[in-house]
Amino acid sequence: MHIGDIVKIVDWKGSKPDSRKSGKVLRINGRHVWTKKDEVLRGCTLAEVMWQDGHVGWVAAKRLEKSNI
Repeated sequence: MHIGDIVKIVDWKGSKPDSRKSGKVLRINGRHVWTKKDEVLRGCTLAEVMWQDGHVGWVAAKRLEKSNI
């Protein structure tokens, strides 16, 4: 996965699926202010994504898959 790739969420990790279907990766390996320091040390890579509705959010990169769009 690279900056600019179109991605989709493939693993909701027990979260209720919502309107986020596809989005564009803005940053990878960013550290959001809510990220716990131990998560960063364990290799929990985050991706900042601009979703199809224009909202920007953070999600664990391992929950994303590059889209074929």
